[in-house]
Amino acid sequence: MPKEYLDLKMDFMFKQLFGHPSRKRITIAFLNGLLNRTGRDRIVDVQYENTELPKETEDGKMSRLDVLVFTDGGERINVEIQVVHQHDMPERVLYYWARLFSLSLSKGQEYNELPPTIMITILNYPLFPHETDRFHTVFHIREDEEHFLWSPHSLFSVFG
Repeated sequence: MPKEYLDLKMDFMFKQLFGHPSRKRITIAFLNGLLNRTGRDRIVDVQYENTELPKETEDGKMSRLDVLVFTDGGERINVEIQVVHQHDMPERVLYYWARLFSLSLSKGQEYNELPPTIMITILNYPLFPHETDRFHTVFHIREDEEHFLWSPHSLFSVFG
C-alpha cells in the first residue's frame, strides 16, 4: 500500500507545521536554513505573533498572514506560501511588510526601536520570469543608481 503524504504547500498544512508553538524547533531550523543563518547570526528562539492584522479604518482591508514570528534577535519575520499564481504578489508582499513595519511601534517609542521586518515568500511559480531565472531572489529597499540601503530594517526573500 503506497504511503500518502500531506501537501505542505497547502496553507493549512504549512501553518500546522511551521506556525504552531509546539513545533518551534522546526520553525527555527526552517528560518535559519532559508536565511542562511549560522553561528552567532542564527535564530535561537521565536515568539509567535497574531497572524491577523487589524483594519486601520472601518472600510480598510483586513489581512491574514501565514506564519508570523518575532525572533530573539529582535526581527519580525512573516512567511507566506502561495500556490496559485497571484499577479499582484509584489504589491501584496510590500503591503504586508508596510503594515507589519508600521504596527511594530507603540506610543512613546522612538523610530530607531522599530524591529527589522523580513518577508519570506514561498511560491509555486516564478514571480519575475522575465527578469531572472533564479529560484531565490532577495530584495532590500535601495537607492537606484548607487544601490545603497535606505534602511537595514527591510528584507524580502522570494522562493519560486
